[in-house]
Amino acid sequence: MKRILRKTFFIFTVLTALTQISFAQYYAKGYPFDITYYPFADYSKGVMTFSKDSAKFERVYSKLDSMIMYGKGKLNIVQIGASHTQADIFSDRMRYRLQTLHPGLVGGRGFVFPYQMTKSNNPINYRITYTGFWTTCRNVEWKKTCELGISGASATTLDVKSRISITMNPQYAVKYDFNEVKIFTAPQAGQFEIVPDEDMGKYTVEKIDSLGYINIKFEKYLKVANFHFEKTSEEQNCFVLYGFSLENDNPGITYSAIGINGASLKSWLSCAHFERQLQKLEPDWLVIFLGVNDGNSQNFSEDFFYSNYVAFIERIKKYCPNTVFTFIVPNDFYLFRRRPNPAMEKEEQSIKQLVNRYGESMFSIYSLMGGFGSSTIWVHKGLMAYDKVHMTAAGYNFCADVFFNAFIKSYSNYLDKKK
Repeated sequence: MKRILRKTFFIFTVLTALTQISFAQYYAKGYPFDITYYPFADYSKGVMTFSKDSAKFERVYSKLDSMIMYGKGKLNIVQIGASHTQADIFSDRMRYRLQTLHPGLVGGRGFVFPYQMTKSNNPINYRITYTGFWTTCRNVEWKKTCELGISGASATTLDVKSRISITMNPQYAVKYDFNEVKIFTAPQAGQFEIVPDEDMGKYTVEKIDSLGYINIKFEKYLKVANFHFEKTSEEQNCFVLYGFSLENDNPGITYSAIGINGASLKSWLSCAHFERQLQKLEPDWLVIFLGVNDGNSQNFSEDFFYSNYVAFIERIKKYCPNTVFTFIVPNDFYLFRRRPNPAMEKEEQSIKQLVNRYGESMFSIYSLMGGFGSSTIWVHKGLMAYDKVHMTAAGYNFCADVFFNAFIKSYSNYLDKKK
């Protein structure tokens, strides 16, 4: 009886929180919430697929359970990807859906990076401003000479008078504040000290130089973070920034998005400090959304793709052994924007093997779209850009809605099993 009441309570609170989403005809077909209906999408493929043993994912469901029922605990989700993740479209939709699923689930904003320093696009829900001269490096650059970490990018200043500020977008639908800032930098000696401005109030600092990690905990909650630099010894001559994570003490969900335009698995494997710094985000659930740039080659090798994926997973598992994974098969797209790409079918088969090998889960946008060559109709319907490579915001939002539904349905199945 207790389990039945809990599930009833869950459904009731979801309906209350998501008033813009209602149960409708597709609930009968297995979708918990009504979403936009497109006759060309294969909704039967919009599910999370698990290995034979999905028990390890129950840790995520259990944390969500605790937050909904008792207002306790945190759930940390990290998405790793390329341009769609840097732009924070798919991930932003998932963050919003999860954090508004039930009152009290808004955790911190999570990971942020000043992408505009790299002359690139920045997500809309925060703004980073800076002064001073900075040089940058990204994991997609062919002749890069820098070592990189968690963000796949770096910004370096040699000017101790440089400043950097982070401001939450006050117009954004979810309001974020924070009392903890994790700072990721290069694990090297001779760097300036990064110091909060006086108006941020009292704080304590934990610093692990060998990891390139600084954790600053503030006594009050903030919406703006202002930092300057100080030189405390003659050996200090620069500061290398890999990014920030904005967090708080509240129970709730944090969904970090870490992406670089054009990145592939090989790009992330080139980041020497990635997985060691990733562990400091304490990810419970890692969503890997890579594959378009890996498959954008006339000489695509399924074996090379699979081996790179294995190497990436193994490196992460070494430092995040309790993290569960969902591998996302990306969208169908045209090779060199000219013809349908058969590589995506091979990537999907490789990811199915990874699910069984590691006992994890997957979600296939490729199959949801309709598989090989489906890009054409998605372009015609405004869900993909005319380059037949990238989705439009509407397309990514739709796919995120289906992924969110798939997660909620799997969570509902978990509750059914516990009756």
